[in-house]
Order: sequence, then C-alpha cells, then structure tokens
Amino acid sequence: MFAQAVQIASQFTWPVVISSRTVKGDCHSVIGACVVVNREGWVLTTAHLFGLMQQQEEAARKYREYTGGIRDFEQATTSDALYRRRKLHQLHHPAPDMVRDCSVWWGVDGMTIKDVRIMPANDLALGRFEPFEPERISSYPVFKHPQAGYTPGRSLCRLGFSFYEIKPTYDEKSKAFILPPGSVPLPFFAMEGMLSRILLAPPPDASDNKAELGKFIETSTPGLQGQSGGPIFDADGTVWAIQSHTRHLPLGFKPNVPGKPKGQVEHQFLNVGVGIHAEPILQLLEQAGVEHQHSS
Repeated sequence: MFAQAVQIASQFTWPVVISSRTVKGDCHSVIGACVVVNREGWVLTTAHLFGLMQQQEEAARKYREYTGGIRDFEQATTSDALYRRRKLHQLHHPAPDMVRDCSVWWGVDGMTIKDVRIMPANDLALGRFEPFEPERISSYPVFKHPQAGYTPGRSLCRLGFSFYEIKPTYDEKSKAFILPPGSVPLPFFAMEGMLSRILLAPPPDASDNKAELGKFIETSTPGLQGQSGGPIFDADGTVWAIQSHTRHLPLGFKPNVPGKPKGQVEHQFLNVGVGIHAEPILQLLEQAGVEHQHSS
C-alpha cells in the first residue's frame, strides 16, 4: 500500500546524526530525521532535537572554559607555583560523562544549518542547509491541506531511521568525528499506523501545566527512536505531519504478574505516536517566507 509513497518520501527524508564525546572519552550518537522542503535547502525537524544539540554545545563550551582556565593558571607568571596549584583546585572539575565535543551530521559531509527558527509549542524547527545541492533530491514534499480530510481512520505511514546504531570515533588530529565504514547511508525504517485523533497538547518537554498548547495528530502506533523529525504521510506520499514523540496512555488494566506474589501487578499502556499537524508546519513556512507545496 505504501511502497510507492515510501519511495517518494525517502527522497526528502534525511538523517540527523548527533555525535558526542564525553570527558572520559566515550563516543555516542543520537539518530533522528528531517524533511527537506524545497530546492533552497530549507528543512524541518523537531525542536527537541535542536534542544539536544544546544545542550551538548553548551556542555562543550563549559569544558573549553575549564581547559582554558587550566591553561591560564599554568602559564601565569605573576604568581608562584603554590598559588597556582591552590587556584587550580578551585576550578569546577567536569564530570566524566560530561560532553566535551559534539557535532551534527545532516546526511551530507560539510553541510551546516543556518537561519534556524523554533516553534516551541509544536516541537517544530525550521532551518536552511548551507551549502545545499538541490540535484540530490528528485522530489520535494507536498503537505496536506490542514483544513481538509483530517478524519480518524486514515491509514498513514511514518519514515525514519529506527533500529540502527552508529558508534562514531573522534580524531584528535582533525578535531572531527568519524562515522565507521559501512554505517552510511542509513537504512530507512517504515511503519504504518491509523490516524486516531487530533490532539491539542503541550510539547513533549513541557515542565508545567501552563505551557502553550500545540496542534498534533495521534496515531495508533508509536513513533520509534530514529523517526523523530521524519514525515508521516499517506499512500500518495502527501505529508500530513512530522513525527514528534510517543505518548504512553494507561489502559486501566492491572493484572497480577504471573509467578509473582499476589498483589504485584503490571501497569499496562498503549504507546501512540504524536506528529506535528500540518497547520503549524504551514504557518511556520509562511511566516518565514519559505516556498513550499501543499495539496488543494
């Protein structure tokens, strides 16, 4: 049912690989997705992926300040060695698992993102690739008209890069992360689900009940790791939403755990996917003056 649509969507669905190295030297990566909107290189993804990037960049900045402070003390000539040692101990030592280096790979070497705009309530981010080669993409997304046909029961498909892991290494000489041979291109993972309902809810990282509500769609199957920022589309390849996060809805059933003492129960949940509705997507594109396509 979705074979042709996946071929269409795979053209404009690109990976986001956030690599990091900790103080003790461990390297990790987080994988997400993005949707390339037009030939100018404008791209959509989730705001929480950008939040992760900013957190890691801030941690790396603090680590650079720490190492710079050590250098200053070691090179100081106006104080004696005992004074420098005492002041050195007063520096805030970074934790072993603190990020010291980080980088983002957007599916093409040497490409960065500029002119970023965030719509926090909808967990939505917009940016522009630079440099960008439009010839890499044969078709760009058509977004679903937000006022037509958003009725529960429609079968949709979600695309991203789930069930895949990349273990980067860090090259001290070039000051860059190296992805292991054979790890790219990342394999796509497609999964279908039914549009269950339209949802007005706070973004996934909201810390209180006063957060502004965003407009989302809820699907009968969960979004998976590696699909955040990827498209949710119909059998024609028309994009209805962008995957944001997964909700865990309690079913209200608490059966006893087999083989365990009486009274020890299982809390059961339904995992549902949450995608950013086309309405805020088109609003952000129009506010930024970004050329795009949408259905009639």
